Amino acid sequence: MKNGRRTGLYRGGGARVTDIVSIRVSAEPAGRLSAGRLRLFAFIAIAAFMIAGPVAEQVFGVRSAWLRSWTMFSAIGMGVIDASFEIRRPDGALVPLDRFMLGASRHGRLKRIESRDGLASVIKRLCTAAGQGADIRVRARQAARGGWQTIHSDAENACAD
Repeated sequence: MKNGRRTGLYRGGGARVTDIVSIRVSAEPAGRLSAGRLRLFAFIAIAAFMIAGPVAEQVFGVRSAWLRSWTMFSAIGMGVIDASFEIRRPDGALVPLDRFMLGASRHGRLKRIESRDGLASVIKRLCTAAGQGADIRVRARQAARGGWQTIHSDAENACAD
């Protein structure tokens, strides 16, 4: 203490706290990767591997077991049948026919027609509901790997079968 005042020096002399300069020194030996850089390199490698598959197939046309292409919705909906129904009025006009007029709920069995037998069942039920001599035309196609395949055309009366 000098003149009864504290001067900011520590006991035994030395520098003030504000005079100490922080020096950033790495605690790692030279030549080693930090954990942050190692994670960054791992992330870049994984991202490059994920992107290489689709790029190889879509840009270069290369298919490989090691570089897999992304596939969304593979085989979902395969075999599902898309069908539309029309009934011929006595005046000859074709009017769209809703298969849900059979009384089934839209969330029940008639929601999705999944097979040719299912389509035949719906056609039979519609013909029965429409009455004797009804002329119902059906256009139906089934989802397949190569695209939609026509399984029923509206050229003939489906109730005549």
